[in-house]
Amino acid sequence: MRPNSRIIGIVIATLGALIGSVTCSADLSPIPCAVGNKWQYDTVKLVRGEVRMDGKPMSGFRDASSGSSVYEVVGLDGKASPAVYDYKETTNVWSTKGGEPDSDTSELKITDEAGVLRIISTYTESSSENAPDKQDYSPPLLYYTKDAASGKSWEVGVMRERQLTNPITARGAGREIVTVPAGTFKDCLKVIYSGDRITGTMEMWEKTFAVTGGKSRGVYWIADGVGVVKELEVATTLAETDGPGGKKLTVQAASCTVSELRPGYVVKK
Repeated sequence: MRPNSRIIGIVIATLGALIGSVTCSADLSPIPCAVGNKWQYDTVKLVRGEVRMDGKPMSGFRDASSGSSVYEVVGLDGKASPAVYDYKETTNVWSTKGGEPDSDTSELKITDEAGVLRIISTYTESSSENAPDKQDYSPPLLYYTKDAASGKSWEVGVMRERQLTNPITARGAGREIVTVPAGTFKDCLKVIYSGDRITGTMEMWEKTFAVTGGKSRGVYWIADGVGVVKELEVATTLAETDGPGGKKLTVQAASCTVSELRPGYVVKK
C-alpha cells in the first residue's frame, strides 16, 4: 500500500551490497523500525486513460516514466506510548516524453508493537498538486500484522487521500523467491492489499469530478530482516462531471507502478 490509496517501497551500503542469493533470519516486517534504516528502489510507472463525452471517445493519454524511490526511518518519539516512528517516502520519476520529474514525498507516523505496524497520520506533497494533503487516523490504520505470515486476512481501515476514501483489506499470500537488483531473496512473504470501493471527488481542469468507480491492488514481497524488496501497485479510476450542454464528461484511467530494491540498503537491528 504505499500505503496510500495510490496505494500503492524503499542508499547507503552496508548489509545490502550483496549480489546473488540472499537469506536473512530476523523479524519479518515490511518496515523494520530503527532510525537510520534506508532503502532505495528502481521505480517504473505506466499511466493510461481516456476522456469521453456522452460515451464517445474524445481523447486518450498514455505515459511511461522511470526513476527512483527512497524510503527511510528518519525520527523517533520515544516518549510516546507506544513509541512513534517518523517514516518518509520520496519518489522522483521522469517521463519518457521529457520535462520535469513527477515528485512525491510522503511522511508517515507509525508505531511498531511486536511486529504489528499501525499508521497514525500521513502528510503528502506532490508536484502534481497545488497543496499538501494531511490525514490523521483514529483509530490508526492496521498496516501490517505478523498473522500475515500464516495467510490470515485483516481489515486495514479506510485510507484517505484528499477527498477520496478507500476501504482496504489485506492478506498474506504465501512465500516466493524474488530477484531484484539487490539480489535474490528466498522465502519472501507475499502480502496483498485490496481496495474495491474508491469513492469521493477529485479536481481536474478546474472542475469537480465525482468518482463513480475504482479499485486498487498493492502486492508486496517482504524478506526477513530486510523489509519490502519488491512492490507492485495497480489502480483504476472512473470519474464523471457535467460537460458543455449538459453532456456527461467521463475520465477513465489506470496506473501500474513497480519498484525493486537496489543494493546498498541499511537495516539496523
